[in-house]
Amino acid sequence: MNNILDKLSSKSDAFPDKIAFAFIRKGKKKTDSISFRELDQKSDRAARYLSNRGFKDGLVTLVLARPSTEFVVLMYAMLKTGAVPLLLPPIEIRKRNGRAQLRKILNRASPEGVIGSGALLAIRRILRLGPRKLRTINIRNLKKFHPNSNNESDFISKKEIDWTDVPAFVRYTTGSTGPPKGVIYSHGMLHSLLRTLESEGITSDDVFFGRSGTLIIHPLIGISSVSIIAKPRNITGQEIVETISNWGATAAFLSPPSAIHLANYLESHAESHHQLPAMLKSLTRIYVGGETISAGFVSTIESHLSEERPTRGGFHLVYGATEGFPLCHAQASTIIETHPKTESGMGFCLGEPVGGIRIRVLSFEDNNEQFDPSIASEVSGSGPGSILEISVMGPAVYSSLIGQDEIEFGGPKTTAHDSLDGTNWHRTGDLGYLDEHGRVWIVGRKAHRVRSKDGSTLHTKQIEEIFNHSLGIRTALVAGPDNHWPVILVEKDNSPWNEIEKRLKEEAKRACRLLGYDGELTFLQYEGAFPVDAGHEAKIEREKLSDWAKQRLYCLLYTSDAADEGLGEDLGGRRIIKK
Repeated sequence: MNNILDKLSSKSDAFPDKIAFAFIRKGKKKTDSISFRELDQKSDRAARYLSNRGFKDGLVTLVLARPSTEFVVLMYAMLKTGAVPLLLPPIEIRKRNGRAQLRKILNRASPEGVIGSGALLAIRRILRLGPRKLRTINIRNLKKFHPNSNNESDFISKKEIDWTDVPAFVRYTTGSTGPPKGVIYSHGMLHSLLRTLESEGITSDDVFFGRSGTLIIHPLIGISSVSIIAKPRNITGQEIVETISNWGATAAFLSPPSAIHLANYLESHAESHHQLPAMLKSLTRIYVGGETISAGFVSTIESHLSEERPTRGGFHLVYGATEGFPLCHAQASTIIETHPKTESGMGFCLGEPVGGIRIRVLSFEDNNEQFDPSIASEVSGSGPGSILEISVMGPAVYSSLIGQDEIEFGGPKTTAHDSLDGTNWHRTGDLGYLDEHGRVWIVGRKAHRVRSKDGSTLHTKQIEEIFNHSLGIRTALVAGPDNHWPVILVEKDNSPWNEIEKRLKEEAKRACRLLGYDGELTFLQYEGAFPVDAGHEAKIEREKLSDWAKQRLYCLLYTSDAADEGLGEDLGGRRIIKK
């Protein structure tokens, strides 16, 4: 298998002046863009510059640069040379905990080089982030070299080696459900992503809007990619509609917050303008990943897509992970058809595996969150009575983590080995089941399930969907003080809490009946918006919410006035202990 970028020169010849990437920054009128010819030629010259300075042949390199055309040129240059970009997860280095986390990441990854802006390189040195002596390039010097057509170019990647398992770059998990882990993406994985896009019908005629893990390979199909550089929660529905319209985008990838903003914007305009025509008329496919969103939002977006969208729907909910993407997807029709089951506590339907991906739900023995992969077995039977761990294998699934991460977090800790055929299966950490049609359903994270003292287990996506749909609120299931105390937190809105609480208690009877749960539930109103991950800004950080709930309940339990305020009844009938 060749270097993934060997395909770039043919696309450069076919579409020399076509825009390959365009980056739009909020509040900025000028768009940062680069053509296919510029991308190929500049990355060739940049590859020559890097190679002459030793950045090649597996050199793990910390990259300190923000999304831009210069960043893309750098990434492509490194891919061509064989140097391995180390792309950090979102970390708040202004905080002591963030810097400590970053130091741990760099110590485990052991980078040998660093490339970045002068300011970021200075910050790294001042804060002593990573080894003191690293092979270093200031990106300003690289930017002076690659635009000059008189400089060395025509870089040719090695043809005599098989690039299938050669590392392309390292991408980190967000750390929302555990320590950030550095996942090695190989050239083989990128070739698999390319085949998946082509199997979806994506061609050089498409214009792609949004950010996703597949952007790096879009030019290899001839796609123009347009991105708004901002946090997903800060991108408005109006900005999405206007950008798609201005660029004639035919495909898009959105994080859940952006998709919800889009749906709300479309809905508000439909209400104020009777019989409003479709507002996304050029868009045939829209992909949403990172977290599930409700069927109501899906229906709204679907109704505004192009008439040329696929028969089963242009909206696709994509399921995957940093360790493997995409794994399976559900189109609009599937999400809408299965919605009654979702709101009845059966979990969320993720659809069918994408090409080349195999999915099983595997059993395990639980022992302090560690399990022996030798006991994994394929489940016979289907349905919510067979809830086990979703496990995957295929060409888009990673093989190993970077450096010490593989020893601390990888190997048998996240892999199940099939002793019959010798295959290794990545355990996603998500629990679910397969239905009679072979579709995958998710009920929540293994780490987020809550067990009551009577042995019952509650899963987040089962119980939350019941309350969220019936009451029009946002809830989060977390573990209470003794970790056997199910607590339902409610995100604060403008409705009076006493009214919401009354409705919650009434709905709880139906929820418990649907789930066969005979224990107690406690309801608390959270003080604001739920904290979410720094990546898609969609996954609820339940560990933080659990800590908050425990402190809140301990405060209520040990407050001298608690009994007088009737808190015993509010806390599920538990006895209040005074100081």
